[in-house]
Order: sequence, then C-alpha cells, then structure tokens
Amino acid sequence: MVKDKHFIVVGAGLAGSILAWKLIQAGEHVQIFQHPEQTSASRVAAGIINPVTGQRLVLQNHIETLLPIAKAFYQSLEQIFHHPFYTPKPMLRILKHKNEYAAWQKRKGDQRYQPYLSEIDGRDDAMMQHQTGYLDTVRLLDTLHNYFKAHGHWVNAELHAPELEQHQDKTIILCQGWRAMRCPYFSYLPFQPAKGEIITLATSQTLPEYMINQGKWLLPIQSNICKIGATYEIQNLDEKPSLHAKEILMQELEAMPIQQNMHDFSLVEHQAGIRPNTMDKQPFLGFHPKTKHIGIFNGFGSKGSLLIPYYAQCMLEHILERKALPQHADIQRYTCD
Repeated sequence: MVKDKHFIVVGAGLAGSILAWKLIQAGEHVQIFQHPEQTSASRVAAGIINPVTGQRLVLQNHIETLLPIAKAFYQSLEQIFHHPFYTPKPMLRILKHKNEYAAWQKRKGDQRYQPYLSEIDGRDDAMMQHQTGYLDTVRLLDTLHNYFKAHGHWVNAELHAPELEQHQDKTIILCQGWRAMRCPYFSYLPFQPAKGEIITLATSQTLPEYMINQGKWLLPIQSNICKIGATYEIQNLDEKPSLHAKEILMQELEAMPIQQNMHDFSLVEHQAGIRPNTMDKQPFLGFHPKTKHIGIFNGFGSKGSLLIPYYAQCMLEHILERKALPQHADIQRYTCD
C-alpha cells in the first residue's frame, strides 16, 4: 500500500493531530495541512471520557483495551511536554427516567460494570461513575500544533480534492471530521453529523469535585469555572452558537443538584461544533478501494478522546506493517459505487 514514506495528513483536529504525531514518532516524513480559518469540533468538545453511557447504561465495547491505551498515551505526552492534559474526575449520574433506573438495577449485579459504577448510600435515584475524566483538548491541540510548526510539519493551507490527485507519490490521510462528507472520495460513507453546543461559565460559588450527568452534564474544570453541555441537533448543521441552545443549557444548570445562585454565573464562552458521527456508531478507517494512496481516519463522534489513541495505533500498524484493521472500523464494510 505504501510505496514511499512521505505522508500528508489533511486536518489537524484530535484525530489528525494524534495520527500525525504517531507517524512522526515512527520516523516518517509528515506534512499536516490545516485550513487557517476552519474550526475543529475537537476544540469545542469537552473531552469527557466515560466508559458507561446512554440511558441503557451501556459499557463501551473493548473498554478494557481502549481506556488503558488512551490514559497511557496522554500520560506519555504529559511527560514529553510537561503539561497536564488528562484529568481523572468521577461522575455523579442522576437517574431521571424509568429505563435508566431499570438499567441500573441490572448493572448492579453485573461484574463487568463493577469497576465503573457504584451505589450511593441512601439513594436509589443516583449512582457514581468511576474511571471517568476529561481531556483538555485545546491545550493538547495547541501543544501538538506548536510542535508541528516548530519542526517543519505544518502547512497552513487547505488541500482541495483535485489537488489530491497531484500527490500520487505520497500517502494522503484525510482527517477532516464532518467535512469528509463533501470529499468525493469518501462521500459514499454514511456519516450522521450532529451539531453540539457547550457553554463555559464563571462563578464565585463552590463547584463540586466531580462531574454531574443528568442527560446534560456539568464539568468543573477549575474551582470557579465549569462547562455545561451538550445539545444535539441534526437539522441545522452550522457552527454558530444559538440563543435557544444557551437557554436550554442554562435551564439544565438550574436543575443541577448543586447549591447555586443563578445570578452568580457569568458566561465566559459559548461554542458550537459538528460531531462526525457515523450511521453504525463505528469509526471510518482505511484506504479508498480505487484511489489507494488516499485514506481516511475519521468518524469518532463524541468519543474521540477515548477512541482515537487506540485506533491511531491500528491505523499506524496498518500503514507501516500491513496489519489488518479492526473489521468493525474498516471502511471495506461499505461499498464504493
């Protein structure tokens, strides 16, 4: 598949940046193309890592592999760059619906869930989630981007589809998030993008030491700073913050089980991004079946912080050692017309 060792990575969100880093650390020649004016959903995302999600309290497939690899990867970057990136933080889960409560009753006796869920004495409407935390995606991206620029890997430009054909002597990997839908090479893949909005607030009140999840989540990131999110919108796919979403999130804050004076919360930032979700909830990895020097590394949705380190290693081994990709993530599961 790879005739030379010259790579172009298009897109420098979390997926593109981590894959490029791994290729560089493997000794490969890498250029990263990033449009100077395009935003990345990775910079909007709160970076929450949570092994058990949804109203049915479903344990992430392969979590016993994904979670240690993600933690080890971020710890290795912390040691190299002397910055903290990943912060462990437990999560209080409020059970708001009957199906959540029913799922919790089942999970209590399931040994697979024991490391991740625990009861709270005297409460049957809530539980604690463990091995949760959050990645500071902005700090991580800024750090990696500065490294790429300092070492001559960064190209501050967009690489358009027609130009990809001009680089047939190179291996090109597209990591453009939801924008891959517009690429003629991978427009056949069933993306299901969704807009999400998050607000950051400042307060003089004491915030809890843990995250809170009751459909929407509250994430304390400093003693007086928290994030609240996220909305989910599949119709109006733009990256503009909306007043309606802000009102929804402020209502969620008011319903949170914390001591609060709503007048003591001030808006620091309101962000919107588009998640690169996929129809089958699995990532898109691999190379185009006809244009074999062009590949894709994409489709991590809202779980990028957890998933990307593992799948970047899979992609690296596929490229350099011709190892097979995980079948559930290989784009060969879909037919290209």
